[in-house]
Amino acid sequence: MPLQRIAPSDFVFSNEIVTNNCWKNVDGTFIDDDEDSPSFGTDSFSNGDMNITNKYLGQPHNLQFSTTTVSPDNGLEAIQNIVTGCKNTPISWGGGDQTSFPVISIARGCYKSALLPGSLRVGDYTDDSKMRPPRILNCGRAYNIVQGETVGSNGFTYGYGTGSPVGLFLPDVGLILGVSDSSPFTLRTQDATPTIQVFIRARNNEYNYSMNPSFISGSTGDLWFKSFDYHPQTYITSIGLYNDDGVLMANAKLPKPFKKTFETELLTSVTLNF
Repeated sequence: MPLQRIAPSDFVFSNEIVTNNCWKNVDGTFIDDDEDSPSFGTDSFSNGDMNITNKYLGQPHNLQFSTTTVSPDNGLEAIQNIVTGCKNTPISWGGGDQTSFPVISIARGCYKSALLPGSLRVGDYTDDSKMRPPRILNCGRAYNIVQGETVGSNGFTYGYGTGSPVGLFLPDVGLILGVSDSSPFTLRTQDATPTIQVFIRARNNEYNYSMNPSFISGSTGDLWFKSFDYHPQTYITSIGLYNDDGVLMANAKLPKPFKKTFETELLTSVTLNF
């Protein structure tokens, strides 16, 4: 039968947030949190060259981030332009303008969309995203970096901190200002995955006859089996999504063939992730 147009109400749009470890192994794959997540002093960092555990020692370095110190004579205007949108507008935290401070730049290959607020730990410091909303600057969201809070014997509590701000965490551009790299250094990514869910329905009177030539006798044009005149049956195995020009844009396979008759209907959904 001809293609059926999908109603606008059968489309559901969403934006799923997926988080992942920021760090990668030397082969470029993300580190599994449960196995080799660098945390609590178990792993070493030196200006972004990272050895996760002893099994990676001796292999080529895997640059995760870079560090420098900016000053009026060394890149301050460039950082101010990124953060504030003007090379002459100062960057401020802790109640004052800052003219000389460390900068940690996360390698762009370590994250897709942004870094995850609340996941930062550089030494004893964290961001205050779980305590207050961010400032919105030219570079996007900006959180204060504060001393991490320790609760009883549970150790460091991610995302909570106290004291006066010592820097800025800029998750949308992968920058950490005001603190130098140290171990432990933990961080996660935050990636938005656009998703479209399309609901597909084959009603009881639809798709009961096959368009496959083997369904019909080539010599007489009749159905091969007379019982199919009044009780046809087909098996739906896949769903194709086409554009207005009839070009196949996506194809989804059913977990198992669905037997389609005048007594059955198929209602399923196809999820498209971008």
